[in-house]
Amino acid sequence: MQMKRPFLVRTVSILIIILVGLLLLEGMGQILFKIRHRYWLVGHDDAAYIKLFRKHPYLVVEPSPNTRFQSKGGLLFSHNALGTRGVETGIQKRGGVKRILAIGGSSTYCVGVSDNQTWPYYLQEKLGTGYEVINMGVPGYTTVEHIIQAALNISDISPDICIFYIGWNDIRNQHVAHLRSDYSDFHGKSQYNHLMLDALKIGNHSVIIKTVSNIVKNIFVRDPEGVYTVVGAAEKFTTKVDKRALDLYRRNAKLLITLCRAQGIRPVMVPQVLRYDMLTGDKEYEWIPYVKDKDIKAIMDVYNDALKDLCAKEKADFVGEVLAVNYDKSHFVDNYGHFTPSGNNVFADVLMQYIKKYQY
Repeated sequence: MQMKRPFLVRTVSILIIILVGLLLLEGMGQILFKIRHRYWLVGHDDAAYIKLFRKHPYLVVEPSPNTRFQSKGGLLFSHNALGTRGVETGIQKRGGVKRILAIGGSSTYCVGVSDNQTWPYYLQEKLGTGYEVINMGVPGYTTVEHIIQAALNISDISPDICIFYIGWNDIRNQHVAHLRSDYSDFHGKSQYNHLMLDALKIGNHSVIIKTVSNIVKNIFVRDPEGVYTVVGAAEKFTTKVDKRALDLYRRNAKLLITLCRAQGIRPVMVPQVLRYDMLTGDKEYEWIPYVKDKDIKAIMDVYNDALKDLCAKEKADFVGEVLAVNYDKSHFVDNYGHFTPSGNNVFADVLMQYIKKYQY
């Protein structure tokens, strides 16, 4: 007994030292993660994305059908059988009703509000029973994903009008070196991480466990999903607009117009609204890796103008009126471009007036 006690003490001491070391390492990792990503991994509320979205063979990710999630703050997110956000609707369009699809990224899906506070919901209310508005927004989607949606997915739903609220997610390709024409080398792969497709079942909020998991995947998996390297072009962090990225955006927007018209659908293009009063810093935020916050407005203006010019050339609808609204901090839930209920209500009102004006 006398000989076993020192061994037990040493073992416990070693285990305590290891535990303290791991805790210190985890703490430093959490701090570094906060500095890099601007939020704490340990407290990140990612349960919504994990439950609400699933893998898709072509789009990378899609909303999970027949899914419902309520956040800790009481926000309700519901996907119907079609996998679109909001109330249940059938594939078959009702007689005498004009069907409108709202297509875009997270600012169309409306990540910061409940189902009955999104701008597609308010647009439905304002237009009345003669219209049916379906929210096909998906966080992170760019015009590349919208092309797939327009070419392959919307024909079953038979819309009369497609409203495309686009631009924000496309400008994240600015100054990405050797950008592929389908965005697959950066944006596509980043969606795995963005919408938590790579989430672990255990330890998802631990820097150590996630790091070990990534190391193991890189060693044993031939092509790990969501693992990529993005390199900035020589003109990164400048105010100069990346011509290749802008040209691809123009091409994609033109394809959306063409695809809709080929199916007898009226395309309506809406320029992007962002909260520029908060985008004034000299550093970038992770979503747009090679553009400084303070330069986002100048680049977004170029993209919005390019969309306007394209619509004029193609004789397509362009709702520039959304840019004339005097938005303030009460209209945004964050520092970027996600609307509050009041912001969504104002935005929907502009769209309603445009649709009513031209008697769609």
